[in-house]
Amino acid sequence: MKYRSIQTRLIQFMLAVTTIPLLLSLFITFTHTRESVKEQTVNENVRLIYQGATNLMNYLRGIDRASLSVYSDPHFLRNLALDPDNYRVIAELYATLQAIQTGTQDVHQIYLHNDLTGQSTQISSNLPRREFRQAPYRTIEQFGQGNTAIEPVHQVHSYGFPPRPADILDFEVITFYRSITNVPSPDQYALMAIDVKLDSILAICDQLYAKEEEQLYLIDDNGSIIYSPDPAQRGQYLNDPELMNVIAQADKGYYDGNDAMIIYEKLDLPYAPWTLVKQIPHQTLYKNSTELTSINAIIAIFALLIVIFGTLWISIRITKPIKQLTSYMNQVKTGRLDVNIDVTSPDEIGVLSRRFRNMMDTINNLILREYRLEIANKTNQLKALQAQIDPHFLYNSLQSIGTLALQHNVPRIYSLLSSLANIMRYNMRNSEAKVTLQDEINHVRLYLELQKQRFRDQLEVIWELDPESLTAPVPKMILQPIVENYFKHGMNTHAGVGLVSISSRISEDSRLIVVIENNGSSIDEEELALIRSKLAAAYDHYDRNDNGNDSIGLLNVLMRLNLYTNNNAELIIENALPHGVIVTLNINAWESEQ
Repeated sequence: MKYRSIQTRLIQFMLAVTTIPLLLSLFITFTHTRESVKEQTVNENVRLIYQGATNLMNYLRGIDRASLSVYSDPHFLRNLALDPDNYRVIAELYATLQAIQTGTQDVHQIYLHNDLTGQSTQISSNLPRREFRQAPYRTIEQFGQGNTAIEPVHQVHSYGFPPRPADILDFEVITFYRSITNVPSPDQYALMAIDVKLDSILAICDQLYAKEEEQLYLIDDNGSIIYSPDPAQRGQYLNDPELMNVIAQADKGYYDGNDAMIIYEKLDLPYAPWTLVKQIPHQTLYKNSTELTSINAIIAIFALLIVIFGTLWISIRITKPIKQLTSYMNQVKTGRLDVNIDVTSPDEIGVLSRRFRNMMDTINNLILREYRLEIANKTNQLKALQAQIDPHFLYNSLQSIGTLALQHNVPRIYSLLSSLANIMRYNMRNSEAKVTLQDEINHVRLYLELQKQRFRDQLEVIWELDPESLTAPVPKMILQPIVENYFKHGMNTHAGVGLVSISSRISEDSRLIVVIENNGSSIDEEELALIRSKLAAAYDHYDRNDNGNDSIGLLNVLMRLNLYTNNNAELIIENALPHGVIVTLNINAWESEQ
């Protein structure tokens, strides 16, 4: 009833018409903002990565042009073929290599191996060194194909020359290799290796991402990391098979990964198959849209609170007179026909209240006298019926017989007579329409004690009672008729020990569940269906002609349960396996108290 009230429905309606549009607006705004921010961010970073790749290519082309300057020296190729001990030849080779070192940015040292004479030369900031070797320290085929190649990031070394105290070897470089040939002949005269510091590459890459929010990698086609925000990762391999697979299929593009947006661009250089990779975490990518959605959500919650407050205030103003009138009706329902209905509101509810008050005055004037007279007549009839047999006389007589049994030392007879007397006394409590479940259980115990005297070892009783359920109020005499049906119709002494099980508990929705089970004969299916149809019909009406004499039957029990619980009770009967009958009572016991 509470959930069908005008106040509840008004609140639900106001919340619905307010919450649904707000939530829909938040969802659309959030989705549109995310997509807009995603598209804008991707476009900006695609252009940024393209510019970064262009700057890197220009930088590497500068080193490539510097390495080609040996062909501009008319004496360089000739000197490679001359006597390596000729000091003029040595001086001219040194001069050309030093010009490349000093004239090119970030060049740390140059190594040259003359294949014609076997002489290896190292040019650095210190004095140049040379020695004769059968093969160069590194070959170009180790890092690529063609006349040029680049060795990935590695620790700087002295190309096999003995270390000197002035050498600085605690930083990383990349090495640019060039095969020097006698053009147009493909025969290699010498191999030149240029060690390039990472300063310019780091400077270019540092401008392409936001530190602590994004990640940027410069990797070669094998996944070796040339640049990373974490210096410890440089020279290592990037463990991302999905990214390497995507890069292998296209020269540039982007895709949405599990945790970040990935944007990549390859350098268009045959000797530097490098790829710039930028990772933008979703948290960073959607930061602005999340903040905007949070602001909108706060505004929406504030507006929703205002709506709820306003709805409650309006609904209370509307429903308070209705609740007051309902209270008056409940008093009339309990029999107070002279209740004073005092609702003074000038609206439609006030008019309805005044009309109801006039109706009650008319009812009082027309039927109150006849109603009270009828009640008095029924009371007199009940007293007359009770006077026909004085139950106190029977009770006192049983007590006298019990006393005599004790005098003759027969305590079992006294116990049985006491049980019978207590059963009669329980039945004589006519002033109590409702009792606790504990009282009903005690009554059934007495009844079963008499039955055990009759059947002795052929009857077994099992009790499984939840202590919390024993305080539940129930109509009087609802269990004993059900148990009695077992002894009337179901008990079969030839089939073994008879079993009666009685259990009670309180369900999760605060209802009283009582289960009475026996192992007697099962009910025929057609008869069981007929009983169930009668029980179902009993929920709607009670036909006195059909059931008036069945005062102790299941229909009578169900009728009294519904009478005291406002039709909020169930009686379920079913056959047990392999034989027997189970009767379940499902009662909203506490509602019957109200």
